[in-house]
Amino acid sequence: MMRLTTHSLIAAVAYADVFDYPLTKAEVMRWAVGRSGNVSRMRGVESDGTYITLPGRKKIITLRKSRERFAVTKWKRAKEISRLFRYVPTVLLVGVTGGLAMDNAEEHDDIDLFFIVVPGALWISRLIVTLLAEAAGVRRHPGEHQVADKVCLNMFMTEDALTLPKHEQDLFSAHEVLQMVPLWERGQAYRRLLFHNTWVKDFLPAAWRAKTSIMIRPDAKRYGWIWQWLGGLEYLAKAIQLTYMESRRTNEVISAGMIRFHPQDARVWVKKKFALRLKRLHIPLDKFFYHR
Repeated sequence: MMRLTTHSLIAAVAYADVFDYPLTKAEVMRWAVGRSGNVSRMRGVESDGTYITLPGRKKIITLRKSRERFAVTKWKRAKEISRLFRYVPTVLLVGVTGGLAMDNAEEHDDIDLFFIVVPGALWISRLIVTLLAEAAGVRRHPGEHQVADKVCLNMFMTEDALTLPKHEQDLFSAHEVLQMVPLWERGQAYRRLLFHNTWVKDFLPAAWRAKTSIMIRPDAKRYGWIWQWLGGLEYLAKAIQLTYMESRRTNEVISAGMIRFHPQDARVWVKKKFALRLKRLHIPLDKFFYHR
């Protein structure tokens, strides 16, 4: 039986394999689930000298390289589009999530964007961002299939509600938090996201250290006057958008400080595929997917 530290490394390879994404040795160490051991002592994996995969999965090495080429263009597109949202004074951060955050994007993929906004201006911020994206012709619409390089405005959080709820504090969310790449921010919004979710280091301690090693804990945040008058339109903006969404609701998550739009809950299928891989490796899912 492999030691727990070796399990942690193999779990990293298995999780990445869900997304057809082979890891380098350095990446295996970075994304080790829990305490890590020596990569050279791993058993039950394959390597071409650069990338490490599960048995029989070396074909995804070529896939990773092709997706990295597509990602170059998408990063340029994401940075250009994100500049639009600098005109919204209530937006504190725009970041990339999803496959592109790991340079793991197909040619036809859209671009997932994540927003942090000031407290009390969640819905007005989303409304203005949506109108800007619509005017620029870059917004992905619900049910749209030709979405290459369009942006999916899939998550908004207020800066006073950055801690993910307890029932979502698992390996999937830990990856989402630590993989997110800011395009731009105001103040210390990105640091706040990390330090409001310190639970992620229980799952991915090496990735946490890599992200926070040069960061300091942010000071108390103060907001200027400009967001206050926009915040005065919050109730109206919320009413308009909820009315529009009424017949279109699917798996959206809406709370006082968060709006998240995902037609399909990725956590469900990721957990299922990860569990199948761990089962073949004789590693229990609950050892890694949830708090231990």
